[in-house]
Amino acid sequence: MKKKNSETIGSTRQPTLSLAESSRDAWDNVIAPWCDRVGLDGWKRNLPAVIVVPTRGHANALKMRLFARGSSHLGLHFLTPTSLREMLPRDGRTPPGKLEHLRLLLAVAAAEMPDDLAAKAVARSPGPLLRALDRLQTAGWKFEELALPSFLPFVRRFNELRKKCGFVLPGEIDRLRLQEAPKSAPKFSDILITGFDGAHWENWFLLRSAVHLAENAAVVLDYPSEKFSRADELWIGSWEETFGEAQPIATRPAISDSFFSETEMRGDMPRVNFFVGADASEQASAIALTALRFLAQRDDPRVGVIFGQRGALPRLVGAELTRLGVPHNDGLTHLVPGIFETAEWRAWLELQTSPRIASFLTFFNTLTNRSEIFPGLRANEIENALRNAHSEVLIDDLEVLREFCSAKNASVATAIHSLGQLPVRATLREFLRLTQAACERLGWNQHWIAIASHSDEWIDKISAEFSRDVYLRWLSEIAATFAVERSDNGNHPYAPVQLLTVPQAGGQDWSHLIFAGWNDGAWPTPASGEFAREDEIADFNEKVFQLNQRAARRGRQGEGHISIREGHTFYLGPVERRAIALRQFDALRRAATDEIALAASLVQEGEPERFWNPSELFTQLYLETTHRPLTQNAMRELQTSTRSWLEKSPGLTSAKKSAGKNVLQTRVAYDQRRDPAAKSGEYDFTFTSKPNRAPVFSVSEFDRFICAPALVWMKHYLGVKAVEDDAHIWTASSGRWIHDWLKQLATGEKTFSRLPNAGEIDRRVVAAANEKRTQIEALCRRAGKPLPDWWRSGWDNALFLARVLGERLSTAKAWPWMATEWKLDQEIPARINEKTTLAFRGRIDLILAREELPAASLEGDELWIIDYKTGAKRALRLPLKKRLLDGTALQLSLYALAVRTRNARRAQISLLSPLVRPLEPQLSDSDLEPEQEIFLELARMQQGGVFGMHGPLRGTFRFTEDYPLATLGIDQDTLEQRWESTHPALVRDDEDIFW
Repeated sequence: MKKKNSETIGSTRQPTLSLAESSRDAWDNVIAPWCDRVGLDGWKRNLPAVIVVPTRGHANALKMRLFARGSSHLGLHFLTPTSLREMLPRDGRTPPGKLEHLRLLLAVAAAEMPDDLAAKAVARSPGPLLRALDRLQTAGWKFEELALPSFLPFVRRFNELRKKCGFVLPGEIDRLRLQEAPKSAPKFSDILITGFDGAHWENWFLLRSAVHLAENAAVVLDYPSEKFSRADELWIGSWEETFGEAQPIATRPAISDSFFSETEMRGDMPRVNFFVGADASEQASAIALTALRFLAQRDDPRVGVIFGQRGALPRLVGAELTRLGVPHNDGLTHLVPGIFETAEWRAWLELQTSPRIASFLTFFNTLTNRSEIFPGLRANEIENALRNAHSEVLIDDLEVLREFCSAKNASVATAIHSLGQLPVRATLREFLRLTQAACERLGWNQHWIAIASHSDEWIDKISAEFSRDVYLRWLSEIAATFAVERSDNGNHPYAPVQLLTVPQAGGQDWSHLIFAGWNDGAWPTPASGEFAREDEIADFNEKVFQLNQRAARRGRQGEGHISIREGHTFYLGPVERRAIALRQFDALRRAATDEIALAASLVQEGEPERFWNPSELFTQLYLETTHRPLTQNAMRELQTSTRSWLEKSPGLTSAKKSAGKNVLQTRVAYDQRRDPAAKSGEYDFTFTSKPNRAPVFSVSEFDRFICAPALVWMKHYLGVKAVEDDAHIWTASSGRWIHDWLKQLATGEKTFSRLPNAGEIDRRVVAAANEKRTQIEALCRRAGKPLPDWWRSGWDNALFLARVLGERLSTAKAWPWMATEWKLDQEIPARINEKTTLAFRGRIDLILAREELPAASLEGDELWIIDYKTGAKRALRLPLKKRLLDGTALQLSLYALAVRTRNARRAQISLLSPLVRPLEPQLSDSDLEPEQEIFLELARMQQGGVFGMHGPLRGTFRFTEDYPLATLGIDQDTLEQRWESTHPALVRDDEDIFW
């Protein structure tokens, strides 16, 4: 037939369809002859000759085979679906909408229906529903046909917004292109389509368009194995229904230069090996060593290292192959961050998402130019101001805290205001205007240019207001500047070692395969998040199944031939995707001719204490190969044998550098910290000689001398402490409120006044509490925020406790004189005996006296020291040693020593809590005399800096602070023995130690 020129409409002939049982058959009988015929003079033609394959890995495999047989591909273009779309004509009237823009429109549409539960779910996460809508559009169905009433209102609204903005779903573009293709001039002289199967239904219309736009077309279809799915069966049937019957390809090679002709003819099943690494690093070493062994087994190897998904393991394997000098092709690549992938930008997004103290401090500390933006402000100044404001207000909202700071620290308030907090709701145009202002304020000009490139006239067509969360999610999606790259040693497309995913590796020939990272969830990958409740998803899947049944029909070739209806594709749901994934794995492992290896890790990197189950396919192959179940013990045996094998190959695995002095010293420290017979030394929070200074601790920190001495040591001697945890701030701050309200019972600082009667105590407490509430309400009004209900509830609880404590105080009629919040001067240390003193600072909640004392004097016959407790604390009782060592009575005992040092002749101590009734002296200073050794030991710790480690690293039954520096945990029995050797006076007599 005479060829038509480029002006001729439509293709010259029907495409040839071929049905191949293996990639070798397809290569020998169709692909290689087609390349020989077309590639000879392809470069001379006016129109390009193209080969369309699913992934770049398939293209590299074909090029490699051409090189192996000495053929050139100078005139051939290798295209993937993405690059094919770029070459085909586009309908300018219907540009495809970017997925991030479509997700924004769907979220906006759902947010317009705030009372609808389904709409709320979609507004928070529009991605799953958008994927379903696009797949339905690709399959040729409308969402209305599913009869899901919960979603119809905002899906219709979404379609209205989409049309208003001029967007179409990605799946709709290929359909429109197919309608125009038969009437368009040819774009290709010859086209070969190969490697596609039932997993690629989203490319059905695209590939058909390409066939119509070629003068000559050939399509190679993969004949499915015994595990083929209905999607695969329909794929073949639909091609045959559209372009005629496919011709089976001979199963024996038609030419003699097959890539693996000798070994492929043997028909032997490949040997299967199993490796288990303790972690990803050990697994990567085993994989690299296995690849090296496979390369040495034959002259023409082709080794595939197959990963279920991208992650850290492919990077580790690539680095290990690079270290071993093995050229390879990294088909997974790795991402290189751009201007948006920085700590500053992520911190700014987090600050806008959650304008709280922690996010603001994180953002401030990550700014590289903060001295220019906030001149004169230091990080500790801002943190202290915000923490103090939060403890007073108990509302962790930057706008409320800004109003509080405006009267006490104007510079901090100005810094918060200058950031330009995004409003809770606004239009898209307003959000972008404020974002531009923030970028200009922070000096992020390049950031704004990149953001502005995504905003066009369509943004003015969205006039509705929507939430800040929806906008920030869209902003984080468009603000992505990751680049993809490979290492130099991993950028060899035709290398014998290929790092690929399962879909990339399918349809190729392999001598050896290594399935890497084959733990739970590797393959098939877990289904992505859905858009509705489980019952609605079940209903949705049933409706989709019915649509697929309607889309399928008997083909024109008679009974047994099924195809998809014109204008439709097959909707791949979770069930179909899983079936395809299992078929891909089965086909891939059958493609290996010599040997297969499967590798997994024993534990997860993020949770090393947890066992990581192998994948179901790893377990299945292990059972088939060894005829034994893969138990946890079997996994540990595999890990032991893998490590032993690696240790026997020191020249090939990670280089074992000789241990230097620093490394040996680390081992010395490790061993000494775990010696139960030794005292605390220089490796566990202890000075070997007396320090130059003895810090003055707060009286509350002495409690932690026993339960967490390492934290106190690091704070005062190293100057480091963990980030404050706000989880317990309500307890601490409401307690401070109560102290402040009860403080109003006295008339002055360090002055004794008459104890009011019960009615007056209650009146003063209520008045002080109402003043606090009025203050916070005014702050919220100025910030434009309502006073939260939970704050009112917390305030009510604090007022109740304060009134209860006040009522208890009114019963102390034999002690008519009182002083509140008595501050102890640290210049006067508490005297323990004639030679030893203990310096600390503190504030006594309440001191009662029987007679009036002079101002600023504690010199009296008898004083009663009371400490307020808002929790469920009971009255103090003997034995005192136990109360001192568990921290219950230590603080009050130190106050008693301080009062005695200030010439009080006798001191009584009591805890006052809602559980204490009646209020009366509980212990006296005379009870402290037998326990003098405890206070002497605390003084030695303070003056000598010998603390040590005690208590758990993380508490099981009580709150424990985080360690600010990385610290290895030590067995509790070992810590107890070392504590007893170091501080024998601070060891409890009983064995019921409770952390």
